[in-house]
Amino acid sequence: MNIKRSLIIILAMGFTASLCAQDFGKDFSKEDEKPAHIGRFFTGGGLDFWIGSREGIIAASPVIGYHISRDFDAGVRLTYSYYWYNDTYLKFHEHNYGGGVFARYYVFFLRDLFVHAEYEYLSYDAPTIYKDQSGNYYVEKERIPLHNIYVGGGYRQWISARAFVSLMVLFNLNETEYYSNNPILRIGFGVGL
Repeated sequence: MNIKRSLIIILAMGFTASLCAQDFGKDFSKEDEKPAHIGRFFTGGGLDFWIGSREGIIAASPVIGYHISRDFDAGVRLTYSYYWYNDTYLKFHEHNYGGGVFARYYVFFLRDLFVHAEYEYLSYDAPTIYKDQSGNYYVEKERIPLHNIYVGGGYRQWISARAFVSLMVLFNLNETEYYSNNPILRIGFGVGL
């Protein structure tokens, strides 16, 4: 189950790396070379999916951010995910949603390498699986709040005058039994407004 997910992530990273390795022309990572029409706001986010033989997840996380300075960005990220489990004896699904704020500092000697910190509130639809006396399984769900604190770093690759792709490796410092997927790999995109 986790091996399949890891393989999908590795393939996506390889695909992104191959895109980034191509020559897209002028290097837009330097502030003085960016076109004057690019503003301080940017938007983007990421889409995630994983489908296994009995379960799957689809998630979206739109982002809006602001370039506070040449080296510092801040913004907000919304999150929604739909998870399902479908077996002969047990079927259920979850809707998880939330949002957070992030800050990103670009390392001065490498313009597109950055450190990232983020706080996320997630309303999690936590399932508890029971087995009755007849041998049948059933699920009871309880909505619980999760407070996640992510730290890590990443790299931004400009693919045009306004658009970029980013790859991040993050660690959840508030790892719980409900959310314990360290490290977290995120591939996203962004567009300057």
